[in-house]
Amino acid sequence: MKRYLVSFLLVVVMVLGMTVPVLAATTDDITVTATPAYVAISANQSSYDFGVVAASATPSTAEDWCTIDNTSTVQTDQTISVTTNSWAGGVTWTHSDTATAGADTAGLKSNKGGTWGVGDVIVKFDTPNYIAENQAATTDYAFGLQLIAPSSFTDGVEKTITVRISAASG
Repeated sequence: MKRYLVSFLLVVVMVLGMTVPVLAATTDDITVTATPAYVAISANQSSYDFGVVAASATPSTAEDWCTIDNTSTVQTDQTISVTTNSWAGGVTWTHSDTATAGADTAGLKSNKGGTWGVGDVIVKFDTPNYIAENQAATTDYAFGLQLIAPSSFTDGVEKTITVRISAASG
């Protein structure tokens, strides 16, 4: 009888053992990451002085005078423009969005590391032009500036204008 009882208990333990759930992990972690589309540029130059210029002169910097450090994490479209429609100082110069000289009217052109006269970009006030369209992420470049001096001047007071490079994801 003991044998049957022990056998019966063994069968019951085995059956109950099969129905008891196996212990397993009740949680699991997943690491999720995201990199923001970060747009950032900086210039290695903050000013330039063309010095004394003659009427109708077209002095220029080197084509690689100013380097843009592009730390953007995405492709960008970068434009060049001036921040006002006139050059300050004494009798102001009108800024020409066609880079055409006139009486007290001056213009600017830029060139992205090439040769003056090949691939020049007019620096406008009204509608900025691309200087680096579809610029790859973290890809730096250099550019230069060329002044289109007025055909005539009203005074000899120094004139100033601000050039702006802007970047947007694109």
